[in-house]
Amino acid sequence: MPVWTRIFRSHGSDTATLRGLKDIRAFTLIEIIVVLSLIGTMLFFALPRMEGFREGADRREVSKWILLNVKHLKNKAVETQTQHVLFIDMDTNRFRIAMQQIAIAEDHIEDSAGEYGRYSFDPDNTRQEAEEQTFELPQGFRLTSVHYSAEHTETSGTAEIRFHPKGYSDRAIIHVTDRRNRQQSYLVGAFLPHVKIHDEHITFQ
Repeated sequence: MPVWTRIFRSHGSDTATLRGLKDIRAFTLIEIIVVLSLIGTMLFFALPRMEGFREGADRREVSKWILLNVKHLKNKAVETQTQHVLFIDMDTNRFRIAMQQIAIAEDHIEDSAGEYGRYSFDPDNTRQEAEEQTFELPQGFRLTSVHYSAEHTETSGTAEIRFHPKGYSDRAIIHVTDRRNRQQSYLVGAFLPHVKIHDEHITFQ
């Protein structure tokens, strides 16, 4: 085949290829902008709902930990005949658990509050053990206060709820605030095994 014929046929094939490429429809800049705008609108409405699901899960996690551990501590104090303490650290938003064997002398009489003054609980003796059993609130959640009575409320530092071998505990209300500043109160009764949850800030009258 002559050289010029090969060149002609090759040129014709390239022309057809270029014509086919022109027929392929590509996205225009406006179409891309429209698609990105739609995606952004969908994310704008979807993200708050996803955040709500996450926050609800975190609230349930906090409630579950408090409910299970308060019940466990009351039962454990009776079972082992040891005093247990739930430390509520409002500066670091953490719960800590500790226990200590209480030695009771035969001639020592229990006072009206159910305490044994000479063998009172010493938190410093249990710090190491307490550090090994901790629960930190999810990010954005805060321990705002622990309410014991109309005259006694702790708003900073470390508060304590004690669980005694005779089956009762200190009466207290733990106040927790979530990321949206919604408050939740956990009522720990002296003789009740379960914690009562209130979706508001409550106190003892």
